[in-house]
Amino acid sequence: MVARLGARSGRARLGLLAAVPVGICAVAAWALGRDEHAPRAHAPAAGEAASCEELSPAARRGKRIYQRGATEDGRAVEGAIAGGAAALSGREAACAGCHGPSGEGTTEGGVTAPPLAAERRLAASGERGGGAGQGRGTGDGAMTAAALVTAIREGRGPAGQWLSPVMPRYRLAEADLSDLVEYLDCVGRDLDPGVTAGSVALGAALPLTGPDAPAGVGARDVLMAAFAEVNARGGLYRRRLELRVEDSAGPAGDAGATARLLDRGVLALVGSAFDGDPALRARLSEERAPLVGPLALAGAPGLAGGAGAPGLAGGAGAPGLAGGAPGRARDVAAGADDMVFQVLPGPDVLARVAVKHLAGAPANAAAAALVVHTRDRAGEAWASGARAEAAHRELPPLSALPFEPGRLSPRDVADAARAHGAKAVLFWGPGAELASARAALDAAGSAVPIYASAGSIAGHAGALSRDLAGRVLFLYPGSLGERERASEDALRAFLRRAGVAPGPLGIQASAYVAAQIAIEALKRAGAHATREGLIAALERLRDFDAGPAPPVTFARNRRTGVFGASLLWMDPTSDTTVRASEWIEVVP
Repeated sequence: MVARLGARSGRARLGLLAAVPVGICAVAAWALGRDEHAPRAHAPAAGEAASCEELSPAARRGKRIYQRGATEDGRAVEGAIAGGAAALSGREAACAGCHGPSGEGTTEGGVTAPPLAAERRLAASGERGGGAGQGRGTGDGAMTAAALVTAIREGRGPAGQWLSPVMPRYRLAEADLSDLVEYLDCVGRDLDPGVTAGSVALGAALPLTGPDAPAGVGARDVLMAAFAEVNARGGLYRRRLELRVEDSAGPAGDAGATARLLDRGVLALVGSAFDGDPALRARLSEERAPLVGPLALAGAPGLAGGAGAPGLAGGAGAPGLAGGAPGRARDVAAGADDMVFQVLPGPDVLARVAVKHLAGAPANAAAAALVVHTRDRAGEAWASGARAEAAHRELPPLSALPFEPGRLSPRDVADAARAHGAKAVLFWGPGAELASARAALDAAGSAVPIYASAGSIAGHAGALSRDLAGRVLFLYPGSLGERERASEDALRAFLRRAGVAPGPLGIQASAYVAAQIAIEALKRAGAHATREGLIAALERLRDFDAGPAPPVTFARNRRTGVFGASLLWMDPTSDTTVRASEWIEVVP
């Protein structure tokens, strides 16, 4: 198991141990097979390999210890390294962190965590026939299990020698040790949900009926076309990519459709509708099933439904992206246990960009703002992000004015802005109510800037756009300029080449980006496709060009690929949007 030293980054070093540590599973491999000249074992027989496709209950429990550093009943695995100089617990102590989700082994910082294939251990220990779990009790099988236990608990090899001080000494109950040893006989040969010898199944919950069907069908067709393009080139590691879709327009909505996909067995969800439901997020986390590039089809003005930057002056209109799912505050949603890898920022990050821009002007260095937002999950995320960034910048506490969608009193906005001496208004809500709030501020003689999502004017040309021109600063998280034009041209070419019917371009762009990210992560994860391997590969993406989106970066504690936005304003003379700032990045 991995000895991840230091802080939550998993990369901090401990004084004398200035190298990436090797964990207890490496100890076991070293104890049983350190000799590089040892004869290699025969490949597992067909029956042996097949026995690992469906793990035994004990091996499934052991897999959880290996991959998560936790037992089935939720107890964190604990241990210590360097004579107790550092304690490890939970995921920081998981074997997979250093040895890889499939036991492939790693080398970093001059320290090698060797592969954990059962046949290599058996060859080095002299055991033949049957794994440690099968032969335990007599002969070489007992020696193998005993060596594993001694290495894990005491940090000693089979001859009694002390192993490396960076290798942890773990406190595991007998039953947990037995489960772990049984899983080690199958690591690298077991199959995760949705994976067969010839295919990998990915899922998407999308509205295929009802008023949102055009968006759902458009996303489905793009996902299928992207996977078909990979399959035409031979698939990934000789496996075809298959898409399974469930209709999310039924009574149970996104959560019900996603549950059906998980029950059917899919490795991951890609371009799937997601409204931020906490219960669904919890199930994804419990099953370690990643959701790549969720489509927020409701609840996020402008980001939902694929709003782009309409008529950007000097360039083509942005294809737009169905953006960040409205969800919990970033301190919860960005954590490593969250399985939702969204591309564009949600309302919380956009609000942080607005506060950063406001605070950057010398006259507003100590500015307070009024946060006006819908009383729903997206609106609360907007307010939470604004408060977090204001606190980070030591600005005065922000005042908030929540309202029920469709029931905003514009005069209340003007009165609150005056009463609190607000230097700006941060507005999250429908475009029509944004226009009403702007008119009320004008009538009250207030000239404070208004920040809002670019999606507030998506699909609203003419009068509404003119009502918001010149005064409102729109936050837009997509690409602009030459990169925008090039990515839109490439997307349209792909759609023509694949024969995908015209549809909501923003939704199609989002589905394309989600598919490209998932494909790239599967490539990087390697031939043994697992959920943990896919998660680890996603966490290693840095500045990845997925097409019609800014470069995407994920990390262990970063689940939003794009962490910034540009500001636009509407030119009242041309009814087009004009860039009002360079790209503004905020700290994850």
